[in-house]
Parts: sequence; structure tokens; C-alpha cells
Amino acid sequence: MNILCFGDSNTFGISPVDGKRLAEGERWPTLLKQLMREGDEVIEAGQPNRTLVNNPPFNGDKSGLKYLKPYLEENQLDAIIIQLGTNDLKTRFNLTPEQIAQGLNKLLLEITHFYTNIRLPKRIVISPSKVYEVSQYQRIYAGAEIKSQQLAPRYAEIAKLHQCHFLDAYSLVNPCPNEGIHLAPASHNLLAEHLDSLLRNEEGFLVNCSVDVD
Repeated sequence: MNILCFGDSNTFGISPVDGKRLAEGERWPTLLKQLMREGDEVIEAGQPNRTLVNNPPFNGDKSGLKYLKPYLEENQLDAIIIQLGTNDLKTRFNLTPEQIAQGLNKLLLEITHFYTNIRLPKRIVISPSKVYEVSQYQRIYAGAEIKSQQLAPRYAEIAKLHQCHFLDAYSLVNPCPNEGIHLAPASHNLLAEHLDSLLRNEEGFLVNCSVDVD
């Protein structure tokens, strides 16, 4: 099984303690690989500041919509795990939870269209975890604490619409309370365990599925 882990800094594995990358044995994509069967491949595609469909100012081109397609073209995938949306909560984008969820909808539509007439990989959508408006992120994420709570049910609706599995990270894990955004190794471990369980459940492994959503 080839699994693509496509996300932001919490997929990349930024440490809330020192801002450096967590070790391989501490971030969820590599922890997931340890749980999978021999021969399974996990492709780490986390990028700090990555959004769903927008290009953040001052940080270059970070649109997930643009950078997902090359991964689809270069790899024969059995599963795609998407962990995006936290950066879309930044104050400068001024997006509502509904608008952020529509960004997820657009990303999933692009995946479906890419796999027209061929087997569609299993897709797992992870909602953003809680956001705490503290420390250096207080101004950057002003208002995000409430919005992050509202995102989870909207992500669940979009995932259901596209017949994807959904993992509610908002309820499952918390960011570091002192830093506010990034997950500690224990939370990465929880994500890996739940993702392993979803991947082992073959129900919902979709073939030639299409979705038409405006």
C-alpha cells in the first residue's frame, strides 16, 4: 500500500517546543509507517504554512491545490491522507469556517477528477485540531479558537459528501497549550494509531467514484 500524507506543519512535524522538526519516531507519518505492514510505503508531504487553496502572502506559493497534483502524477497511490485547514484560519485570510470547508471540497473534487476512469484511492480527511490564541500566534490566529471548533462538523459533512473517511482531530488531540498550534509527540502518536485503524478497515475503499459538487 502506498500512502500519501499531504498536509501542513503538523504533518511535517514542527515541534511546539523549539520550532524544529520532530524526529522520525515522533511525527505521525513516520509513526504510521512503523505500524503498517512490511512493504507499505508512506510518503511524507507536509509543508509548513500550506493552505487548502489560497496562497499565503509573505510565505510564497503554499496552495495545497497547486502542490497536490505532482504527487498524484508521480506516485501510484492507494490512500491519501489530508491534514489541512489550520493555516486557512489565519486572520489575514478572513475566511469563515464555511469558506474553509469549501476549500477542502475543492481539493477533494480535484482528486476525484484526477482519477476519472481509474481507481480512486482511499481518502482520509483530518480536521484541524484546536487552536489556542497564545504566544507568538495570538495576533496571527485572532478568532481562530472559535473557528477551529466550527470546522470539525463542516469537514465531516464534506468528507461524507465525497465518501471519504473522517478523523476528528479537534476532539482527539490538542496542540501545546503554551504555543497554541503544533502537536506534541504524544498527539502525533494518537493520530498514527487512529489512522492505522482506518487504513486497515477496507470498507470505503472506493473504485471509479465521481462526485459533482458546485
